[in-house]
Amino acid sequence: MKTLILTGAPRNKGHTAELTASLAARLDGEVEILSLDHRKDITPCRDCRYCFTHKACNIQDSMQEIYQKLDEADRILFAAPVYFYNIPGSMKAVLDRLQVYWAAVVRGDRPSMDRKGGILLVGGAPESPRQFAGAIQTFQYMLEDLGVKCTGVVTMGGSDRAGLSDRPDVQKKLEELAEQLNQS
Repeated sequence: MKTLILTGAPRNKGHTAELTASLAARLDGEVEILSLDHRKDITPCRDCRYCFTHKACNIQDSMQEIYQKLDEADRILFAAPVYFYNIPGSMKAVLDRLQVYWAAVVRGDRPSMDRKGGILLVGGAPESPRQFAGAIQTFQYMLEDLGVKCTGVVTMGGSDRAGLSDRPDVQKKLEELAEQLNQS
């Protein structure tokens, strides 16, 4: 089992990194955590529509490595801090380049939903019912385009005042997500 966790966290020792590491430690098989924040050379999607007729992107940059990792992964997760109800810009640039996978609909070769995945989100503001709604919806669509069934979502609001060690409820959700992902 190969798990790829794409993270948009700019802080290597922040709360998103802590949730990601906690989940990764519970997963069976090989786990790779790939930070998207440090990939400044990824060009934005130009909507050239090359991917409408090819199973590839016309732009040649480090996104090619990410495409390969996505294609080889058995499980895919997105982990991100939420800033002002949305995901960090560096991660959004990568998500826009996943147009290649959405274009499978146009090409008529949409992937089957035979892989598992999930979403980890952290917000500094006190938790509220709508705090993560936009990011969750975006990531759920992305997972679907990748042929990945979203197995679960773990959120942690209020991280400006409390971390994972102070949140047994979030720790329990991470354990439950890991159990679901580890099932065959």
